[in-house]
Amino acid sequence: MAKAQRGKIDIPMKVVFTEDGVIYFTSQNKKISRFKLSDGAEEYGIQVVDFSPATIQRMQLLGYINKFELPANDILQKRKEFIDLVKLLTYGMLYRQFDTTVFDALVESELIKTWNRHNVKNPIDHKTRINNQVLSNFLEKNEAAVNEIKHLVQEPVLRRISASEHLQESEKRIHGFLSEKFVSNLNLLIYFILSVHHGSPSYLQLTRMMQQKLANYMDRSSIPEYLALMMVELITSVKMSNAGDSLQNSILKNDDEEIVVLCRISKKKNEPGDRGKLHFMISNRKSGFESIKQQINSRITTTVAGKSLKDFYESNSDMQESMHLGLYYLSYLNEACRKVNINFESFINRNERDNQTLIHLILSF
Repeated sequence: MAKAQRGKIDIPMKVVFTEDGVIYFTSQNKKISRFKLSDGAEEYGIQVVDFSPATIQRMQLLGYINKFELPANDILQKRKEFIDLVKLLTYGMLYRQFDTTVFDALVESELIKTWNRHNVKNPIDHKTRINNQVLSNFLEKNEAAVNEIKHLVQEPVLRRISASEHLQESEKRIHGFLSEKFVSNLNLLIYFILSVHHGSPSYLQLTRMMQQKLANYMDRSSIPEYLALMMVELITSVKMSNAGDSLQNSILKNDDEEIVVLCRISKKKNEPGDRGKLHFMISNRKSGFESIKQQINSRITTTVAGKSLKDFYESNSDMQESMHLGLYYLSYLNEACRKVNINFESFINRNERDNQTLIHLILSF
């Protein structure tokens, strides 16, 4: 995943915390503020200008972040930073969903079913409360076994990456890094159970299952970039539509936040089959509702089979100049998500109270 200069993403935004996030930050004597967001809600959080991607993603995976909000008027100047941010959040949801999927399969395994039959009062399931510090201490003492598990799970995927004739060396390194991120963000309880049963038939069965799941999730790794590119072009299209009207253009100069992006992150549920959800909402106070609605409805059904997003993006300069690439990208993203079992929805509505046109982009992982 690309990072901005000096390992920071230089983009101003509001970070809204979950209840757990508020409790954690107040316990650390960190100052948090209350502010009103573009969806009308008043929330607690912090305002940041530049930040470490690793820090934001870690807070996301810990369940501390509920929403992000940022102005998108300067999308042309902040294009790279915006792409980095969208990719960061989407990769975070893929890591989280991989963990959920693997833990679901673990709970359904014969190993855990046998454990639960003999430990009725202390079952291992989605409600199991664990002491992360105790597990961390155990896994540190068994670091060699944990590293062996990670290597074993990644091995088929790394072989596939190495043998690929379609990836450049730099892309192979990125894919290898992603596979490592997936396995490194798994629940510590998974590594504890595998370490305890190291080398057993159950161990081999579970690691094979994890290999298959990792391969499936690596197939989803193009979605973050597809989504980020589509959103940048879509926002650019809206911005150009705003600037097209001279009266609107004059108003635009006095309104620094006519285009705002709000991202909602669903709370992780401790139950089987939980699907994480990212909901992006692009709010705009200028463009006509009916015009954008018609364009989105027509582009989402455009046939794009047989041509990749990259091919489309690098060709057809006339189409690029039309500034409506984002609307065509909706079709690409919809098709790409369908192939890897991610549910993608897009729709538009109007908030008459605040005079806003709202474009919604929702991914259920």
